[in-house]
Amino acid sequence: MAAAMALALAAAGCAGAELEEMRHQVDAQQAQIERQGQLIEQLRAQQQPAATTLPPPGSCDDAVMRKAIAHGDDQYAAGKYEIALGYYQDASTACPGNAQAELSLARAYEKQGDRQQAAHYYKLARDAAGSDNAVADQARQGISRLGAGP
Repeated sequence: MAAAMALALAAAGCAGAELEEMRHQVDAQQAQIERQGQLIEQLRAQQQPAATTLPPPGSCDDAVMRKAIAHGDDQYAAGKYEIALGYYQDASTACPGNAQAELSLARAYEKQGDRQQAAHYYKLARDAAGSDNAVADQARQGISRLGAGP
């Protein structure tokens, strides 16, 4: 009986050591899981687009418009009217209703032979020109050249 008791105590001691080792492994795995969770959160934060400050709807981003028109003018001068048109559309998006952007669109459409779109944008440019007589005059000339009426 003493031998059985000794054997039971020895087994309990071994079991206690094994339990302690398992607890240590579980703690190490838990710490690893937490580190991986933090890493995942960091990666997610890096993947999210940076917050941008967009101008309010209906406003104008003048710098973007001017740059787009300049690039469009370069393409227009090179005879690449389709590419110029894309830049002018960007300019119009940056500053909706801007007379110069509308005039540039009209010129590009006219060069592509799209008389209907050209007339539409010439009229928009004329109406948006306000006190900019140069743009208004060019728009009126375009309307007249296309025979698009008032």
